[in-house]
Amino acid sequence: MKTIVVATDLSPRSDRALHRALRLAAKLQAHAHVVSIVDDAMPEDMVTQLSESISERLTTYIGTLDASENTSVTVLSGDPVEMVNEYAIGEQADLLVLGVHRRRGFLDRLRESTSERIVAASMVPVLVVKDLADADYDTILAPISFSEACAAALRSAAVIAPEATMTAFHALHVPFAGLTGGSHGTEMSRAVRRETEQKREAWLEAYQQPEGYEPAEIITGSVTKTLTDKLTEVAPDLIVCGTHTRGLALHRLGSFAADLLRDPPADILMSPPLSR
Repeated sequence: MKTIVVATDLSPRSDRALHRALRLAAKLQAHAHVVSIVDDAMPEDMVTQLSESISERLTTYIGTLDASENTSVTVLSGDPVEMVNEYAIGEQADLLVLGVHRRRGFLDRLRESTSERIVAASMVPVLVVKDLADADYDTILAPISFSEACAAALRSAAVIAPEATMTAFHALHVPFAGLTGGSHGTEMSRAVRRETEQKREAWLEAYQQPEGYEPAEIITGSVTKTLTDKLTEVAPDLIVCGTHTRGLALHRLGSFAADLLRDPPADILMSPPLSR
């Protein structure tokens, strides 16, 4: 991993993302590009003045941190989603780092947040930072759907947290469980599990897991309940998953990933199906 881009709006949420990005850049000896976006709907002179002010503030602030010489500051104007992703592509980023979005209550149910839109459009893995970056990642939880995106997410996790312990699981949904006598022990449940085990084997053959990672455990139950149980059991400081893993969905990002982003229980690393 040679290039990390971190987007900031100078909020406390973005500050945590900046600290995590700089920590990763130092550890991986990568170049950290700090980018901030100014709304270009303002008059041109105001955009210029604000851009210069933000650039000076970020440069001064980063100078007070334990940042390497391979750190640069760029301020752009335009739409945040478009500009952040274009910048990441232009710099051939290996990782994009964001802060969590500002909670908007009822509005979160009606439209995507800026973070969701950036992640949905990103062509590289995105790390969304919630917690203070006071230590390296130690414990990873990975919900797996046996997709290319999930495999890419695991590869990225192995790079940014090579010493972390990883627990992977796949939530197995048994169709019409309530009409067929339950989700355990029935012929349908056994057939669905056999099919899922075969899918897991095919996925492992197609996408080799990073060294030291155990194959995903198949757990019968809903994704939501299984994730809740695993969060209590594992207490991860990083959750890893793929985006766009279920085909068409209400959200371009995928409803599961979108729900995680809206109320993240920990830092989240999300990867598109094709990450460099």
